[in-house]
Amino acid sequence: MSGLGRSGALAFAAVAALSAWLALRDLDVPGLYYDEAIQAVPAAEFLREHGHPLQIPGAMNVWLGGGWFPVLTQPYMGALKSQLLIPIFASFGASVAVLRATTFVCGLVGCFFAMLFAARLLGAPVALAMVALLALDPSFLFVSRHDWGSFSLGLVCRCAGLWLAAVGLSRRAPGWLAAAGLAFGLGLYNKIDLAPMLAATAIALALCQPRAVVRALRERSGELAAFAAGLAAGAAPLLAAGLRGAAAVGSVAGELRLATDLPEKLATWRAMLDGSYFHRLMLAGGSFEALPGVQGAASGVFGPALGASVLVLAGCLVVRRPWQARERAQAFALASLGLGVAGLLLLPRAVRIHHVLNLTPFPQLVVAAAAVELWRAGAQQPGALAGVALRGIAATGLAALLAGHVWVDLRTLAEIRASGGRGRWSDALVRFAPELAADPTAAVVSLDWGFAAPLRFVAPGLELREPFWQLLGPARAAMQLEGAPRTVYLVALPRFRVFDLGQQLLAAVARLPEGAASVRTHADRAGDPAFLSIHVAPPHRLVYRERLEVELE
Repeated sequence: MSGLGRSGALAFAAVAALSAWLALRDLDVPGLYYDEAIQAVPAAEFLREHGHPLQIPGAMNVWLGGGWFPVLTQPYMGALKSQLLIPIFASFGASVAVLRATTFVCGLVGCFFAMLFAARLLGAPVALAMVALLALDPSFLFVSRHDWGSFSLGLVCRCAGLWLAAVGLSRRAPGWLAAAGLAFGLGLYNKIDLAPMLAATAIALALCQPRAVVRALRERSGELAAFAAGLAAGAAPLLAAGLRGAAAVGSVAGELRLATDLPEKLATWRAMLDGSYFHRLMLAGGSFEALPGVQGAASGVFGPALGASVLVLAGCLVVRRPWQARERAQAFALASLGLGVAGLLLLPRAVRIHHVLNLTPFPQLVVAAAAVELWRAGAQQPGALAGVALRGIAATGLAALLAGHVWVDLRTLAEIRASGGRGRWSDALVRFAPELAADPTAAVVSLDWGFAAPLRFVAPGLELREPFWQLLGPARAAMQLEGAPRTVYLVALPRFRVFDLGQQLLAAVARLPEGAASVRTHADRAGDPAFLSIHVAPPHRLVYRERLEVELE
């Protein structure tokens, strides 16, 4: 294991066990979030007799082996996660617990490859410190457990690619480099926002090893070709999007809104670094927009530690010229981190934590490398007060970081258990699902984002419609929906809404004759309203004329 040995393997097992002990409890809460379910539904539907393909704008499926096989979830996000979940669900069943356990295990696999990469780059002590910082980090732990943006699988591809590339470059082995390219290509297929971090590491390598890079371009064309072939093979399914995908990505890239996005990006960075992001998100009811105004549990330690670590390593690099292999590796880690930060700040709409976490494992790697440098500097002054102080700072700082991570993990888990999730992440929808499924004549109409995918996953037999997607295209002017007495309309609360259809329906039913319609509030475990359901008793029709109207028959 790249010099880690048996003790390293045992240390990783202990860290992974602690991380799993924290993450794999109470997997049924909070409620199933739309973006958690969006790639689980195609896997479950592929296995279900008479299953349906994912039907949202940009999704692509092919008929294969008696079912609709997912290819793309959206033009910029492949269905690699859905494809992974197919054999998992076939073996263990399609459930929320299996989904979340699978994505978290993927996260731990990503940590394992990150450790192998760090050991190859900077040695076993740095690798073990880094993996402990990563595996217990609240941002990693909860985004892996409640995977959205397909973070966990992206971490596996990214860190496996880094390790395979490091081995392939040192051994001059085309096969290893082809495997590295394949891993990175699959990461791009998984989600295209890997591209800035991939570019950052490539530029960092060129800056820190310019002569080696020039020599490789001249003399190692076969190895580079193997890497390129692997990269193309892994990313090839994105070509299935064709011009649609290029247009979608181009439209986003063409809307560079740095000044508009920057405040939200900075709030995301702060909450990610202090570990409070997911706790804040729970308190905000899953509303990313409200997250900056909510105070969550925070360790407040990792951000300052990262800043201090950058200064420590930069200082070491300044005084240690000419650089040896270790210094070049440290410079590569610093450059990758800095360029990755710049790339993500410039990437349009990269305002969520699953975008920022594309930096991993470099923040943890830099902190671990600085701690080991301090320890080594202290060890060179045995018995001296300065040496004792340096080693004490390294050990105490690392222990404080890990303790802060675990404290935030426990606080966040306590909030999840107490509330069952709030708002968009409430388990009230999952608790309502059996009531809906008990009526074989019920038809459910989701009038806002966040309802349909979770319901399709937990109650696949329901008749479900999601008409708001029609409002995004030219067909909105002709949108009509026939409603029956057993139709249930699901509506978000105003502070959680994404689209306006639900609020328009609330206004429309208020104008109906008394007794024609009823509105029911569904609460989370803490008693706070989570969403609304509306029932219109007579046969009726919903018609869209600049706004949604109800016509009774």
